[in-house]
Amino acid sequence: MHTYNEIMGQADQLQRTYELVTKLEIEHEAVDQVLFTGCGTSFYLAASAAKYYQTVTGQFASALPASEFFLHTSTVIVPGKKYLVIAISRSGTTSEILIALNHLKGNTNIRTLAVTCNGDTPMAETGDQVIALDHISEKSVVMTQSFSNMLFALEVFTAKQANSSQNLDELKLVPELVGRVLSSGELIENVAEDLTKKRFIFLGSGSYNGLAKEATLKLKEMTQTECESYSSMEFRHGPISIVDNSTVVVLLTQRETVDYDQQLVKDIQRLSGYVVAIGPVPTGFEADKVIELTNEISDMNRHSIYVPYLQLLAYQRAMKLGFDPDKPRNLTQVVTLS
Repeated sequence: MHTYNEIMGQADQLQRTYELVTKLEIEHEAVDQVLFTGCGTSFYLAASAAKYYQTVTGQFASALPASEFFLHTSTVIVPGKKYLVIAISRSGTTSEILIALNHLKGNTNIRTLAVTCNGDTPMAETGDQVIALDHISEKSVVMTQSFSNMLFALEVFTAKQANSSQNLDELKLVPELVGRVLSSGELIENVAEDLTKKRFIFLGSGSYNGLAKEATLKLKEMTQTECESYSSMEFRHGPISIVDNSTVVVLLTQRETVDYDQQLVKDIQRLSGYVVAIGPVPTGFEADKVIELTNEISDMNRHSIYVPYLQLLAYQRAMKLGFDPDKPRNLTQVVTLS
């Protein structure tokens, strides 16, 4: 089972990614804004990476789908401003990414950095610079370790750009911490395999909203389960109306949000929803299931430690429902425009 093996093998790959990116020399030049872009999983990755970049470097950064660059250029690029565009694609052959990079080529105010798991591709050739994680070679259709490793690579890249030894020191611990999660046995089969639960909602705020969106996509891809994602506190503003006893809400908690998270859990439980809280939580934090993550590193460097739980939830439910996670319906490994 390729999907399972690639989920379970990502700790070793994260270690290789850390070693590779810390040795890379990427040219750095002042720009007005950094734009992160991708499609599907890579766009959700971009959303988390942009928040991380802005927090660590203090420089304006945002994320948008690759198609926006060539469909609506004037809403993205301001004439006379300088940009770094960081384009993300597992395969390096995603159509919209290639069209976007070629659309931007020749603009002297725009530099591009390609982030991919295949350095021998048109995308890597088109970008001004490249981070190629050639050790990530997934056979599965859905992105698992490629997601965690490209996000992790961008975090290491960002910490290097900011000369932040504190963040680099924390990121150095991530592969071991992910390994602990994968070997702990504390997964969430009981939630994944409960077929009385029909609807899944994933909530995360700040840089964790991208993870919530990616968790939603993984569950849709592998199981065709009805699921959605929201910024945590926004969930109260309308979407909470769909909560009932068939609803599971997976809440990605952080140190800085935990007080608000606890009240949100109570609001969902009052409507008979089942809440899984994943993250660092204080003693006494209450949810239907609490998966407590390490406090050894800060919120901003902990993203990869959540990922195995979210991916395994999708995998385990697919197996329970009789789906083959390696062969998701209507999907191929690379999306190309005809």
